[in-house]
Amino acid sequence: MLPTLRLALLLGCCAVPAGHTGEPGSFKRDVVPLFKSRCVMCHLPDSGQAGLTLHPNGGYAKVVGVKSTQSPLLLVEPGSPEKSYLYRKLIGDHTDVGGAGERMPFGDTLSAEQIETVRRWIEDGAQNN
Repeated sequence: MLPTLRLALLLGCCAVPAGHTGEPGSFKRDVVPLFKSRCVMCHLPDSGQAGLTLHPNGGYAKVVGVKSTQSPLLLVEPGSPEKSYLYRKLIGDHTDVGGAGERMPFGDTLSAEQIETVRRWIEDGAQNN
C-alpha cells in the first residue's frame, strides 16, 4: 500500500462524514424542509427574488439544471456542489463565480449542518427523490 494512502486511512480522512448515513441525500426528505422554512417566503411564485420561484412543496424543476440569473453557473449542477450556484450562495462565495447579491438566506444564514445537507444532496446527484 502506498504510504500516503496508508496514512489517509489511518487518519480517517476517507471516512463517511459525521451525520452522513451513507444513504443518498433526498430532495423531499432533506432539501424541501429547508426550502419551506428558509427560502420560500422570499421566492414565492410571481414575486421570486432574482427570478427564482419555489413552490412550497419543493421547486425541484426550478433549481436542478436551471441557469442562474446572477451567474454563469446552473443553480444546481447534479454531482457538483462547487459548480452549483445555489450551494455557492449558501456558503457565501458566490461572487467568486461571477455571482451577485447577498449570501442566502438573507440575514440569517443556514447552519453548517444544513449547508452540508444541501451539499450532500447535490453531490449525490441532486435526485428528485
